[in-house]
Amino acid sequence: MAIEVIGKSNYTKQVLALIAKIYDNTVVADSVYEQAIQCFSGVELKQKQQIGLEQQVQLFESRLAQGSAKDSASFERQYQQAKAELKEFNQQLSEESFQRFSYLKQICITILQLTRGDSSDETLQLTAKMLGTIQLSSPTEGRNVALINQKSKHLYKAVLSLLLLDKLLFDNDISNEYILQRAKAKAGDYNDFDSYHPFRDDVQIPLLMAAILQDIGSCHPEVQKIIYGNDGKADPFRVMDNAERTSMLQVSYSQTLKYVTEQLEDSYQGNSKVERKTFIENSQQRKLFMQQLLKGAIKAESGIGNLLKIPQVYTSVVLSTKPNFVYETLPRVSLVLEKGVEKGVYSNTAVKSLLAITGIFPQGFGITYIPKDSDDQDLDRYEYAIVTGLYPKNLHEPACRMVTRNLTYNVSAQGCIVSVGNNLYYPTARKKLAVISQERLLEIFKLLVSNYEERKNMSLLPKCWHPDEYFSYVKNQNLWNRVVMHRN
Repeated sequence: MAIEVIGKSNYTKQVLALIAKIYDNTVVADSVYEQAIQCFSGVELKQKQQIGLEQQVQLFESRLAQGSAKDSASFERQYQQAKAELKEFNQQLSEESFQRFSYLKQICITILQLTRGDSSDETLQLTAKMLGTIQLSSPTEGRNVALINQKSKHLYKAVLSLLLLDKLLFDNDISNEYILQRAKAKAGDYNDFDSYHPFRDDVQIPLLMAAILQDIGSCHPEVQKIIYGNDGKADPFRVMDNAERTSMLQVSYSQTLKYVTEQLEDSYQGNSKVERKTFIENSQQRKLFMQQLLKGAIKAESGIGNLLKIPQVYTSVVLSTKPNFVYETLPRVSLVLEKGVEKGVYSNTAVKSLLAITGIFPQGFGITYIPKDSDDQDLDRYEYAIVTGLYPKNLHEPACRMVTRNLTYNVSAQGCIVSVGNNLYYPTARKKLAVISQERLLEIFKLLVSNYEERKNMSLLPKCWHPDEYFSYVKNQNLWNRVVMHRN
């Protein structure tokens, strides 16, 4: 009998590496958010140095203009040296901005390479795989939930933003001329990242960047002080009072815009003046687009800010960092969004579009359901499945991969569309099994739950199950290959 191996498949490693490149806490400190902490902490000193060098240039320029002829040679040397020092300093700043930009851009390119297929169906499959892998790699309970979700949420939100963009464009629900012009523009090979592609380079990559950087202002020392307290020992995931939270959000927002505007800069590599001019114009337009996205996300209404705002709200629920996180409440994300629509704070169109993509149940969510026999009759048990499909035909009926069959874990299991009437998340299905004896339910429970002694106080009719332990085995990490789907 083969020994089951706990670990990471190559794909899971790729996704976790992406997460670490965006947000991590290491000695190397090379993630996007660690780079921002270093950048923010040194901004004031570098500004003083720059001002000092500029004043030095002005001083020697003035002396050269006013000095006597015999001193002119000396003043000229000092003037040229001061100019050289200022130029070198500014070049260093530009290089640092370019390095940060290039690092972030490569992350965005990798996201596109992992989620964009040769057809819309393949793109949805790859995107579901990315979202599901992020969710299933995150703990569903314990002390590390908030910490790991905090790291993962930026990538998850960015991928959702891409999906929402696709949906709104397909439904003609975007009126922004910048996006529409580039979506319709004549394009080259999408997969050739060395050549210009208007929609990919001017819309998708800036959107991914904006989604990843939406909270980058939280790295500013002033915000870090609020988050961790004056002594640096406060719980960063605590529930803040209104004054603290308002102050944190205001400073974070303003510093995010500053970071995008001042601390990230693409650089033209070439000798053509015409190409350089076009490159600079495109770079400026992309940066302006990112600023519009970030500003619009504060008061999205019906504008393009919804491309960030609605995925941000969705992600804040499914990858929650709140102390009172309860896994089984994840499907309530739809209620949170719909409530926001009722209050007039979220766009109805954007919310409907996102929920049409995700359905009620997030990717990777553990479904417990009542299976049917060959005569389409309900059986006297429940089984496990995992949500693996996007765009469910019915929002309440997720497309899943069966994980168990006949109360036995089965890697080669098929797919199923779980109906409301047989999904234990809903009271209707739980009532069906309420007539079954406690002994039978306990028997089912013992067969499905690995750590029975730790979980024996759980409900014998669970609304859902926690699939993160199942997903920790390498052989269980390819849930998105094509399978025959059955209706259950």
